[in-house]
Amino acid sequence: MSLKKIETKDKYSAPAVDGMLDIVEFLAKAEHPCGVTELSRQLKLTNNLIFRIMKKMEARGYVVADSASAYQLGPAFFSLGMKLHARFDLRRQGRAFIEELCRETGETCQIQIPDGDRMLTIDVVTPQKDYFLTVLPGSRTYYHANAFGKCLMAYMPEEQVEKILSGELPQLTSNTQTDSKKIMEELENVRKTGLAYDREEYINGIYCVGAPVFNARGEAVAGAGMTGMANRQNRQSLKEIEKAVKLCAAGISRAIGFRTA
Repeated sequence: MSLKKIETKDKYSAPAVDGMLDIVEFLAKAEHPCGVTELSRQLKLTNNLIFRIMKKMEARGYVVADSASAYQLGPAFFSLGMKLHARFDLRRQGRAFIEELCRETGETCQIQIPDGDRMLTIDVVTPQKDYFLTVLPGSRTYYHANAFGKCLMAYMPEEQVEKILSGELPQLTSNTQTDSKKIMEELENVRKTGLAYDREEYINGIYCVGAPVFNARGEAVAGAGMTGMANRQNRQSLKEIEKAVKLCAAGISRAIGFRTA
């Protein structure tokens, strides 16, 4: 091992975090609740460290203890798991629709969901071409200059939108809109048309068209659409892309339970 690797390992050493994760992974596989002494013996951790970790996790619902002070994973992990399940179920259900959209448009297509103060790309399909735009799953992007972010903001509670727009809005290109009043006007247009755009607002030369995806409760939970090179778009092709994007988002919405009145 090189000196650089040793230094990196030491720099980010977090014994308590490592211990907590070891405990969680062990309890996930255990067939019965485990006490501090058993965890200490199995994981080679001190009783004191395990005790402090378990008390903190118990206070936040991540473990529960029985009358003998033996622990098992608690409901907080179930809650996290269900949130992740919903996220990945959307990806699974949406995959075929963005594959079809990619074939129809000949451009990179993606699904994005809210992730705190950014949007998160959870799936991407690229066309079979010699050159195309690459978007990596896991990428996080700002709301205000992003077609998919605008899809979500258009249906958020007003106070949530105001919170997003009240922060610093980076001027990513000369086309980036940072005036909150004008952005709000654009969001109104998204609600009217069902479409949102990134007209070279995030990266020069890149054009995006997105549409909102709704869940069974009628909540906008994602944006789906295409991301391509602006010089490949013309009025006729854009009209066809807009129609295809709306059909794609509507198909994903139906697949995850959305029904119109």
